[in-house]
Amino acid sequence: MFAKKNSAMPDKITMISIVWTAMIAVMMTATVTLYNDKSDTAPTNYTEMTGTYQGVSYY
Repeated sequence: MFAKKNSAMPDKITMISIVWTAMIAVMMTATVTLYNDKSDTAPTNYTEMTGTYQGVSYY
């Protein structure tokens, strides 16, 4: 009744799943690679800014 096509081309859902999985894998690899060398040994190039609050009435 239902004949299965012998096609070398996978269906759309399979292709979308493969592309989506590959894209997620590439993004995760890029994230790990970019943030891998960000460690505590790197010198900080910013000044710490602190502030205080004094509750003084002006009236």
